[in-house]
Amino acid sequence: MKSKNIVVLFIILLFSNIAISQEKKFSIEKYKKIDRNEFIEILKANPKIAIKSIFENGKPYTKKENDSLIKNSKILNYTQIFLKDTISNEIVILTKELSKEEIKNKKTDIKNKLKAEKEYRNELDGSKIGELNLEDLNGEKFNLENLKGKIIVLNFWFTQCKPCVAEFPELNNLKQKYINQEVEFFAVTWNNKETINKFLINHKLDFKIVPSGEIIIDKFKIPHYPFNIVIDKDGKIEYINDVLVINVLKKLDNKINELLKKK
Repeated sequence: MKSKNIVVLFIILLFSNIAISQEKKFSIEKYKKIDRNEFIEILKANPKIAIKSIFENGKPYTKKENDSLIKNSKILNYTQIFLKDTISNEIVILTKELSKEEIKNKKTDIKNKLKAEKEYRNELDGSKIGELNLEDLNGEKFNLENLKGKIIVLNFWFTQCKPCVAEFPELNNLKQKYINQEVEFFAVTWNNKETINKFLINHKLDFKIVPSGEIIIDKFKIPHYPFNIVIDKDGKIEYINDVLVINVLKKLDNKINELLKKK
């Protein structure tokens, strides 16, 4: 009789755990699906909006998780869905695992996209840019004339981009390393000046920050964030970032070193 009761109790506990597990799984029903452009426009209009990055099971999607997926070559098995809850004024970036068929189609799409990007970059790689106009938070203006003879590092970011913000300590160290050398560091974002000033109260970024930089972002056709570009002393473009590459800042450091050694 006791063994029967134990079995019954085990079954009850088992189904209770299943129910609890199901309750924790993220529900998409109350959210409105938005595309990437809508997501950016919402952030521009409301920089304080709550953003939650999660997997389907409700587990937080962090930079560590992202790096792990890249390291284990599993990042292509997932896609990001942008969702907005109009009631609680919250955005969710849902990282969803794809089916085998979806993965196959995604790889084909990425292959075609990378081919197109490579062709575009090949056209620009090593070519001189015609002009570059930057204005930082203090209103100081920079162009190819007053930056002549210097290596220009452009970091593209935005305040709500967690991987971007996570890079700040390393970016600051990089800036410090080359502080007395012919290198200028700029952080370009589409966030406006007011949003950035509030953001910087709790965050430190030593680069010259360029707000409302949509023109620069469009000029270089920035595909994702964070993203880094280097322009050498002669005004020639050097691309650092490749899609799905880890240790980007180490590559950035190596590239700056390489260009400084050139006569």
